[in-house]
Amino acid sequence: MRTKPWTLRQAVIVTTALSLGSTAGAVAEQAATRFGFTHPGPGQLAAAVTTLWILGRLDALIDERR
Repeated sequence: MRTKPWTLRQAVIVTTALSLGSTAGAVAEQAATRFGFTHPGPGQLAAAVTTLWILGRLDALIDERR
């Protein structure tokens, strides 16, 4: 079964979302460390939430079905 190749649109959306999600995670991790929060996790949570939010927003913004 052949799979559909990635389009430029999909590549841009995923790359942008992952980059911004990673940045948000690093900022959240740094802020948590600065405030003395020693448990791991806020950076990963912020990265995941930001990535999914941006994926949804960019997908709606660059909708190819119009």
